[in-house]
Amino acid sequence: MSFTLSMLRRGCGAAVAGAIVVATAMLPAAAQAQTRTLTVALYPYVPRIAQFQTAITAAWRQVQPNVQLNFINDSSVWDGGYDTNPPQEADVYVFDAMYFEQFRANNYLVAMAPNEVQNAGDFLPYARDAMIVGGNYYAIPQLGCANILFYNVNDAPVANATTLGQLRGALKQCTFTSEIPPDRRGLMLDMAGSTTNATLYLDIAHSVDGVYPLPQPAQPDPSYIADQRTMLDVSSFWNITSPNPDAYIRGVWYSEGYGRAFMGFTETMAQMAPSALATIGFKIMPLSDTTTNRPLFYVDAVGVNTTTVGRGTRNLAVQLANLIASTDVVVASFQAPAPGTNPQYLMSVRNSVFQRLGQRYPIYQRMYHLVQSSNPLAFKLNANARAWVAATAGTIRGEVRANYVCGCDEKAPRPITSNADAQNVCPAVCVAHGGWSGQWTNRPPAAGSVCGCNTCPVQ
Repeated sequence: MSFTLSMLRRGCGAAVAGAIVVATAMLPAAAQAQTRTLTVALYPYVPRIAQFQTAITAAWRQVQPNVQLNFINDSSVWDGGYDTNPPQEADVYVFDAMYFEQFRANNYLVAMAPNEVQNAGDFLPYARDAMIVGGNYYAIPQLGCANILFYNVNDAPVANATTLGQLRGALKQCTFTSEIPPDRRGLMLDMAGSTTNATLYLDIAHSVDGVYPLPQPAQPDPSYIADQRTMLDVSSFWNITSPNPDAYIRGVWYSEGYGRAFMGFTETMAQMAPSALATIGFKIMPLSDTTTNRPLFYVDAVGVNTTTVGRGTRNLAVQLANLIASTDVVVASFQAPAPGTNPQYLMSVRNSVFQRLGQRYPIYQRMYHLVQSSNPLAFKLNANARAWVAATAGTIRGEVRANYVCGCDEKAPRPITSNADAQNVCPAVCVAHGGWSGQWTNRPPAAGSVCGCNTCPVQ
């Protein structure tokens, strides 16, 4: 789940407005007259969040012109649920549904009857079913996400790899030692964050054993750690472990000609040059050597805060949640803001959104086929989700990085001018890193002069 404005499409606005007016009519007259502002906390890790705000505001103005929207744009107040609880002042919030059970158990989500969720049959089953408990909806799906492998469409060994072992055979290991590959070699992916390590571990475990709901073990299984370490071995230590404020940077590097393959999310394509996308294929990342189990897809969902009951905004908030997840608003939030630019390439959880966007952007047709053919399950943890991540993520990250089999680039203290000069500089640089491998460079994409050392630190 990972972080410009759009013209709002109005083609089906009348249908959406008609459905929502019915819900509005159910509101007590006093509540409609007194309510003037709703506070919204959107999922923050999207390429262009301002486009969502513009689309939602314009559509809301058509059905509730006297009710203003206030958006929370401070990630320390709302980060999608990873570290923060839904703000009390938020009437509606969009969260990573891996925390669905935790939020429900802690009474952060209003229960909605099936007839309160508009056009529910349009949702993809994995996303819709994940929101229902005891016959009620506790959130409305808005976005989807999955671990996707990007590759050149003409790279047959990578394109045909259906298992992690086959992918490792195609990519080889220890092909580069820098943060950015020097050319088309190796795999790039972000495994810097603790939550990323923990969720990837569970994704691998499910790929192998197929157990669902997902177990959250106190101690990681060494065989699943081995699969996760394989991804590190076919990449480089620095590429996988170096944090970067730009969540999409590895995809940008890939589109610029670096790396043979890249694992990320579909929305990374929003940052790639349109010309590069013409030669890029994508598929679900093979996470193990088992191919029979259903893959896990993430869901970002719109929740209505239980604090709305006390404020008297509950019904208005349900109306707004439906609008945020509606076809027209999602299309307007995803589409390209201007000719020659990319749509957000976020994954939808509605059939109609895929169908409508697919008419204008062929990549959405391919994405829709990927979702339909994979028959995924929703990535959800139990009510102890955040505590489990806090307790085990550090262990998982440490075990994945331990005993790394390849070398690492280390920065030289000064520019290296020649091979003879490297022999004067690099042995000292690598003395604490297993000695010098004999390799060095000062050519881009290396940032300055670097020495190739035999071992890497475990951070």
